[in-house]
Amino acid sequence: MKDIQKVLKKLEYGVYVVTMGRGTQGNAFTASWISQISSEPPMVALAVHNKHQSSRLIKENKAFAVNLIGSGQEAVAKTYYGPAESGYEKLAGTSVKDSPRTGTPLLPGAIGYLDCLLVDTVQAGNHTLFIGRVKAASLDDSDSQLMTTTNSKLYYTG
Repeated sequence: MKDIQKVLKKLEYGVYVVTMGRGTQGNAFTASWISQISSEPPMVALAVHNKHQSSRLIKENKAFAVNLIGSGQEAVAKTYYGPAESGYEKLAGTSVKDSPRTGTPLLPGAIGYLDCLLVDTVQAGNHTLFIGRVKAASLDDSDSQLMTTTNSKLYYTG
């Protein structure tokens, strides 16, 4: 098992902050297990640990947003990094705005976002795979480099 974990840590991922719910009553967490899975229609998949409270919130609200974090914004990613049991208050005091299509909170300072409507879920071991159809997206600066597990040293091994 150690060899498997060692190799899996070498896989490259983006580092994002996923938001769900409504306004500051929603929740946010730092995630890296996100991937585009379709171009027509545009869809992404997000893996969330089954015991994570955000799993329930995504199911209830049927939407989530992927906030793109720029390289060098480790402080933003670390703000939402933490154990699943840490509570819903992660957005308290944050000046979030609603995404244009699903009303999901968006983080100030993110370099872009994907506003996703939940279309399906798949059980995958101790995680749930949430499949979202991208309903809106924005990128502040196309030259900005995305934070990754390599350039930030933030990674998730489940």
